[in-house]
Amino acid sequence: MVYYFTKGKGNDLAVALIGVIDIITGIIIYFSKNLRVSSSGTISFLMFFYFCLGIWSLAGNFHRKKFFDWRGIIDIINAISLTLIYYGNIIGIFQIIGIPVVLKGIIGIFLVTTKE
Repeated sequence: MVYYFTKGKGNDLAVALIGVIDIITGIIIYFSKNLRVSSSGTISFLMFFYFCLGIWSLAGNFHRKKFFDWRGIIDIINAISLTLIYYGNIIGIFQIIGIPVVLKGIIGIFLVTTKE
């Protein structure tokens, strides 16, 4: 599973919601050149959200002695990308960064909906 919550249906909803937010954020990052979203309150919220989520994911996996957490790394890269978008520094590589973020969201939703 993507993030380590305690077992329960409410936690599945939280992981699915994070997956949906991943997909929306990946689309925002992918189309950041065409969308004029710099200095937006939504971008600043997502920036803070992904920074906290990435630190939480990496710290939790380091505590479990799993030293490679690709989802936490994508969250941190996502937070850095959103920070650059917030300040108006839109780089061409954002189209490449947006794709793994969307895929991470799809994988998260798929893992929640297909588990037994």
